[in-house]
This record gives sequence, C-alpha cells and structure tokens, in this order.
Amino acid sequence: MASYKVIFLGLSVIGPEEETRLLGGLQKKFNLTPEKAESLLQRVPIVVKKGVSKEEAEKYVKAFQEIGGRVKVEEEPIPNLEITQEYEPKPKSEPGPEPKPGPRPEPKSTFTYRPEPERKPYAGAMVTCPQCGFEQPEADECIKCGIIISKYVQFQEMAHSVEGQVREVSKEEYPPWESGEGFIGAFFQTIRESLFSPTRFFKKISFGEGYWAPLIYGLITGIIGNGCAIFWFWLLMAQFIPMDRLPFQYSISILQIILPLPFQQAIAIFIGSAIIHLCLMIVRGNNNGYKTTFRAISYSYSGYLFGIIPFIGLIIGNIYVFILTIIGVREGHEISTGKAVLAVLLPAIVIFGLILIAILVVTMFIGSMGFFGGVKV
Repeated sequence: MASYKVIFLGLSVIGPEEETRLLGGLQKKFNLTPEKAESLLQRVPIVVKKGVSKEEAEKYVKAFQEIGGRVKVEEEPIPNLEITQEYEPKPKSEPGPEPKPGPRPEPKSTFTYRPEPERKPYAGAMVTCPQCGFEQPEADECIKCGIIISKYVQFQEMAHSVEGQVREVSKEEYPPWESGEGFIGAFFQTIRESLFSPTRFFKKISFGEGYWAPLIYGLITGIIGNGCAIFWFWLLMAQFIPMDRLPFQYSISILQIILPLPFQQAIAIFIGSAIIHLCLMIVRGNNNGYKTTFRAISYSYSGYLFGIIPFIGLIIGNIYVFILTIIGVREGHEISTGKAVLAVLLPAIVIFGLILIAILVVTMFIGSMGFFGGVKV
C-alpha cells in the first residue's frame, strides 16, 4: 500500500495578519508552543508528516488550509525488502486472557512534529530578503514573504534617487485666504500681505490650487473698492447737480450701476487674465500656466480697496492694481521684472499703436480729399 508525506510550504497569502492567524492555528490545532510554531514557519518548506495514507494526508491538507497554511502531498517511494533464508514466519501466539478494563489513555494530537534530520550547512551563495530579512539560498523570489527581490531593490533605488527632492508644502506657504483659518481672519490677513508685502505674498500663489477661491476674493475686494468709489462719486455729483432737474431719479441710476458690479468684476477678471496670459506667451514668460496668471490677477484686486478713500481712492487703487499685477505675474511665473512690465503694458501699447495708426490713416485720407488745400482763385 502506498504511503504519503505532507510538506508544509508556509503562508497561503502573504501578510502580517495571515501570519499571526497561522501561528495561532498551529499552536491550537497541533498543540505546539509559540517557539515551535515560529520555528516551523521559519524552516519552510518542511516535512511535517511521513508514512500516512492518502486519506490521512488529505486531513492534514484540510487542517492547514483552515488556518491559512499551504501544504502539498507527495507519494513516498516503496523501500526494497531483502528476503534471506534465515527469514521464518513467527508462530502464532495463543490467545491469552483479556486484559481488565482500565482508564482510557488521553487522546494524543493527530499532529506529530518531527524535525528533519540535521542537514549539512548549505555551501552555496546566500541572499537576505530586503523586506523581511529572511536568509535563504540565492534566488530572485523570497520563499517567506513572496516578493521579487530584484524588483524590490530597483524600487528602493528609485525611491532613494528622489529622496529629499519632494517636500511637504505647509500652510504658511499658501495664501492666507486658502489656508482654511477662517473667513474674516484669512480675508484681512490676505489684504495685509498682498498690499504691504506683495513680493512675499505673490510667491505663494503658485502653491494654491483651483480658480474658485481667488475668484471669490477678487470679487469681494473689487465690489467693495469700486462700490465705494461709485458712492463717493455720487455724493460729489449730488453737490453740484440738483436731483429734481434730472429726467430720472438719481438713486435708481446708482443702483443700476452697482447691481451688475459683481458680474462686471467677474468678466473683468477672466478677460484680463486671458489678455495678460496671451501677452506673457508673446514675451515668453509663461512658465506656470494660465492658472497662475488668473490667481495673480484675482489677488491683485486688493488694490481696489483704496477706493474706500473718498474721491482720490479710485485713482490710487488703479495704480496699485497695476503695480500688484506686475509683481504677481513676475513672482508667479518666476520671470524678470522687465518681462512682467512688458507683458502688463503690452495691451496698452497695442491699443495706443492702433489709435495712432487710425489717426494717421484718417489724416492721410482727409489730406488726399483736398480739404486742407485752400480755395483756388
């Protein structure tokens, strides 16, 4: 009759939880101490049972699989029996008296841990797994944790090559408006930094993400500053023009100007950002994309807050917005001041040039018609 041996191969699924479950199962199912269970797992592959029938071997397979282990069953070779002339069958013994019933012995565990005979030390090359530290004969796959050693080493080398190049961006490197510190505090801190420390402030805009937060900030500051400027202009006009002489109620006309102000500011931000970005592309100053240009334009609207100052605030605000825009695109795109100034002034230069050309064309056209040639006698 054929006999079989059961070989324990280790974990069926690699993982710390599965290893803990397997060690506990070995101790519980086969009455092993924690040290023996750990030693058994460290020495895989290892024969845990020899000379058993196929049915008994299947029981071992099922028992190991229930606790997350992996085993295989191999058939053992049949040993050759040497028959000599000295072999004689033993005589049958006479049946003796039946033994008296006594206490039944305690059932022993079905698993008998039989360490293999001491092997000679392996004389070949050894390799240590870089992940779990298991030492084994040289191979590309770790027999304990299952990783491919060459791929793991390659990944570690790639990780070390970029180590130190990636850093975490702290909240201090974001504009205060996007740091999540609270609406009122973040709003006033952004105003203070953008107006009085613009160079340091606009270096932060490339770290932020998205368009929504800077757009909201630009709308709030633009509405407050330009709304106040309109209000001061209304008070000034009311001192010189009697309202009863106007063909319409003056207060209603002011509301007609103020109500569409949010839409006008939003359109101005989008169109202004697109024009400035196109000019940056022309002067080769587009280093960080349209998002950075949009954010610089939006936060430069802090300058319009000078419109709170009566009468002259709008003039100061427009000048300061122009200055902040130059600083914003310079720091955001990391370009020189000359390129930033040229990009911001380029729309005005183009418009002035077109007006000048139009004047020259009209002058030449009128001159060719003889309007300034005098009256012939």
